[in-house]
Amino acid sequence: MSRVSRLGALLRRLGREYSDDPGPLTALVTFLGGSLMIAIGLTEVWTDAPVGAPAWWHLVPLAVGCAATTVRRSRPAITMAVVVVAFAADAVIGGSLAVLVVLFDAIYSAERFGSWPLRRAVRFGSGVIIAGGTLAAALSGLPLRAVAAIALQLAAMLLIPVWWAVDVRHRTELAASAQARADLEAARAAERARAQDAERRSAVQAERSRMARELHDAVAGDVSALVIRAGAALAAPPGPGDRESLAAVRESGLHALGELRAMIEVLTAEGEQEPAAPALTEDGGELLARFGADGDGVDPAGLAPLPPVVDRAGYRLLQEALTNATRHGRPGTAEVGLAREDGTVEIVVSNAVDRVVADGDGLGLTSMRERAHAVGGTLEIETTEGTWTVTARLPAG
Repeated sequence: MSRVSRLGALLRRLGREYSDDPGPLTALVTFLGGSLMIAIGLTEVWTDAPVGAPAWWHLVPLAVGCAATTVRRSRPAITMAVVVVAFAADAVIGGSLAVLVVLFDAIYSAERFGSWPLRRAVRFGSGVIIAGGTLAAALSGLPLRAVAAIALQLAAMLLIPVWWAVDVRHRTELAASAQARADLEAARAAERARAQDAERRSAVQAERSRMARELHDAVAGDVSALVIRAGAALAAPPGPGDRESLAAVRESGLHALGELRAMIEVLTAEGEQEPAAPALTEDGGELLARFGADGDGVDPAGLAPLPPVVDRAGYRLLQEALTNATRHGRPGTAEVGLAREDGTVEIVVSNAVDRVVADGDGLGLTSMRERAHAVGGTLEIETTEGTWTVTARLPAG
């Protein structure tokens, strides 16, 4: 880095420190620099001073003005008022460049840190002084060149600090606005991240619930039938029906294993593959035969065509209803009714029970209600003395 670049960086850093300094450091530096100016004779700025005085007298208004600049940021109006009085007193004894610098700083502070009424008053006063001084010089008979020089000097003394302060304030406001926008964007990004995280957790929970429902509906029925048939075979005396019971147990076990294998393949596969779920119109007949339900000539295939989602939901509803009938009802009493009328598929499963059964809120019943409602259907459970009836109505179109 060249010396010129280093000097420019130093001046910019000093400018930033000066504009952000609360006052005491500025006051000290100004007093020391002003004392040096007075010591080398930069006084007697006004040649027609009413009072002649030694040079060191200028230290008094300088000290007063510098003391006022200690509150230049918090009380810019007080600083401005005190410095104006100090400047007037210094002008009476001849004036000095040091106190002129203090006035420069007070104008800057009023414009930089002051309220709008104070800034307006400073601007108005500066304009009046420039216009008045220029007019007085013109009326005094000075040459036009001298009048122009006085006008430029007054303008430089009074308007440069105003322009500098306005520029610094605008830059500060722009920086604050940019920081506020950055903070707002960061807050929005954090809010979006929280919303996405909540949505992700909700999706995971929904998927877990769906997996639990699928596992329950796909496997629980077969396992329940397997356990019930095995229990019945063990309870009965040995006989020719043992082979038939074992075959039914094997069939239920193989079907449960097939359902588990299909779900495991879906869960371990990449992408968004959906399980090849059984359908009412295609697999309903096999389901009725497996549970040994009395369908009274019902043919699930006759309900076709059905929307795929309704077809699959109908199968699961029938499967869960037959599972409950097998688990809680009297053996061999399950009856199934299937009908399609007026754009609605009705599935009715009833079975005899030894006592009045409460509706309950088990996982199976909850899953049945959710499946029916998910496809726009309804589910009703009626319990009367000796009979448990499940009625599902699903849209066929």
